[in-house]
Amino acid sequence: MSEVQIKAVKVEAVLGHPNADRLEIVRFGGYTVCVQTGKHKAGDIVAHFPPDILIPREVADSMGVTNYLKHSIYPGDKEKSKCRVGAVRLRGVPSFGFCAHTEAEEGYNLTELYRGVKYEPPEPEWYRQGVCHKSHPKFHTYTNLENGRKPEIRSLIEDGTPVRITEKIHGTNSRVAFIDGEYICGSHRHAVLEYDAKGNKSAYWYPLTDNMRAMLADLSDGGQKAVIAFGEIYGSKVQFMDYGKFGFEGYVLFDISVEGIYLPWADIERAATKHGIQLAPLLYAGPLSSGIINQLVDGLTVLGDPAFIRSEFKGREGIVVTTLDECFSPFGRTAFKVVSVDYLECRKSDSH
Repeated sequence: MSEVQIKAVKVEAVLGHPNADRLEIVRFGGYTVCVQTGKHKAGDIVAHFPPDILIPREVADSMGVTNYLKHSIYPGDKEKSKCRVGAVRLRGVPSFGFCAHTEAEEGYNLTELYRGVKYEPPEPEWYRQGVCHKSHPKFHTYTNLENGRKPEIRSLIEDGTPVRITEKIHGTNSRVAFIDGEYICGSHRHAVLEYDAKGNKSAYWYPLTDNMRAMLADLSDGGQKAVIAFGEIYGSKVQFMDYGKFGFEGYVLFDISVEGIYLPWADIERAATKHGIQLAPLLYAGPLSSGIINQLVDGLTVLGDPAFIRSEFKGREGIVVTTLDECFSPFGRTAFKVVSVDYLECRKSDSH
């Protein structure tokens, strides 16, 4: 899970707002924040409060930002309050959270000072009904996708490096595996039983179709190798974006590991095509640049026909960037996500 912190950062530039005389654009790292004109200048150190950080009401009130926050429940409170930092477009310009003057040195973690807490969406009822069971040691979790807007994460992949960029789908992470002759299904963290005590089938077993069984068996070399298919389950019962699918019927595959080694994208495409399994939309394959990230992170989803999407929001949650040749860093496998400001703005407080 990507970490969210309130940090002291240096303002790289202050730009005029193209559509508002009383606003300026503060830029630092991979973020922009719209502020009142004359409030900051290049070289200032500011505390950045990023989207999806919670701050207590008294802190928000003291800073005069309460009215700009979204409703959520701050840990320890019994009722919702305006405590969750969000992202918006102000007169067309993305503004990721807010910033404030600080005496701290650049890079200092201010999360504890401001009593910031990472926002965790509430689990839907169907998720809580799942029954977990002991997992197999080879049933490993998927890559931890860090936030590619952070300079230290974005710099892990140099411009010009061959990458694939897929659309990030708003659903729930799925693992479907064939290990030691047994099929195992689960969420990002847990292996789950197919049925609960009341006979309800777990959403995480829906992707285990006949086609999926055939693909896993095909890649397992006669059951000798552990194979895990990583994908996303989506639909009207999963999250607030349905992509035109009812219930839990939507599924896309985005990665496969065999004996703990992720397959090249070309091999994944061949396996998925052979067995009729839908892949996460590939938006781009080629050399990485900041320009291509900015071009692809926003816009309409390409998963499903907009005419059949019932969700109010028909845009992209964001993108996932993965190197075509496997690379590793201190953060793990080299891959990152970039989330769309439009998705962050439209997402309702505590809606999923």
